[in-house]
Amino acid sequence: MMKSYLLPTTSLIFLLFWPIQAQEIATSDTPGAAVLPRVPERLNTISETNYLNALALRGFKLQSQGLLIESLDARTVYADLNSDTGFNPASVIKVATSFAALSKLGPEHRFETSFHTDGAVNLKTKTLTGNLVLRATGDPILTANDVTRLVREVARGGIAKVTGKLVVAGPFTFGNSLTTDRAIKGLSTTLRRVGIRVSGTARDPAVRGSKVASHVSSTLRDILFYQNAHSVNTVAERLGEALGGPKAIEEFLVKAIGLSPADIYISRTSGLDFNRITPRGAVQLLRELVYWLNLQNLQPRDILPVAGVDVGTLRRRFTSEEYRGAIIGKTGTLNVTDGGVSTLAGIVYTRDRGPVLFAIFNTRGSVNTYRKLQDDFMKAFIGESGGIPEVNASLHRIGN
Repeated sequence: MMKSYLLPTTSLIFLLFWPIQAQEIATSDTPGAAVLPRVPERLNTISETNYLNALALRGFKLQSQGLLIESLDARTVYADLNSDTGFNPASVIKVATSFAALSKLGPEHRFETSFHTDGAVNLKTKTLTGNLVLRATGDPILTANDVTRLVREVARGGIAKVTGKLVVAGPFTFGNSLTTDRAIKGLSTTLRRVGIRVSGTARDPAVRGSKVASHVSSTLRDILFYQNAHSVNTVAERLGEALGGPKAIEEFLVKAIGLSPADIYISRTSGLDFNRITPRGAVQLLRELVYWLNLQNLQPRDILPVAGVDVGTLRRRFTSEEYRGAIIGKTGTLNVTDGGVSTLAGIVYTRDRGPVLFAIFNTRGSVNTYRKLQDDFMKAFIGESGGIPEVNASLHRIGN
């Protein structure tokens, strides 16, 4: 499937060496020239063999494990185990939620939440004759304190009573209120607590009236980095709500990324509970994300954490000199669902093999043991790929 946001596949040239997050995607000298489909070369790596042996020695069933390691240009497969079987990706699904948001809204998008008065305000009686309208755009990091400040700003404008209703336009969540319906109930409570009386609530997509209070969020790319670095479930759930819920993310993966509907199932946009994606689907998602970010003059590290460098779930992994900064990606952990799930997916930057995409899905076993095996595997893979690029560390943000 050809994506509207990508350069034609036949016009892409991937440089053999990509200093971490710095490789450019260039156009061919003969754009549009016919290129026959290429069957990926399958290499047998010592790191893969040792990893599979380590799983078996610890009694983990290989049918409960998924794996795919593939070059960025999809020409070489370095490791493959059950890559077309659906596994629970846990929080790796946040990458899909992130990409769907970026594609729909753009990386510099900011969410605005504002109150509007649809009617006249009598300052003597502090009465709004009409509706108090909240225009929401789905800000996934709007806090209860933010909402309280907005309501107090409305009150300072001389409103204590609303003859009409509280009308909410657009997706609205805040704090731990993960759906618009719950958030509206919470907002009604805040209005009463601050001293503004409203007779009822309603939903209406149309926004009317004069703006009296407003709150604007950080940029989407900064929100996504925070969400993915710390794996914040509430942010991903609320962002998913703003995008249309789990089915909207599934639709994005099928229509924009080209995944088969049979290879994807999302019940929670944070990765909680029961979800499914194949390792091949996860790698394809990462590949399309890298392409898209490149066209936006962005890098994977703008929305995903650098292992051993950035704060969050990858901060204490791959910290030694020979591995620090080699991996950018997303972790996933479920302690109970599917018998225990630990996942790791992302991009590993190597000296000899360039940027390589990977997805490791481990289920039905000890999360901590799986995490250790993942780290040992990727360290061995980096080692047999010539180590990390010399310029690796200098191109990373430090101390997020």
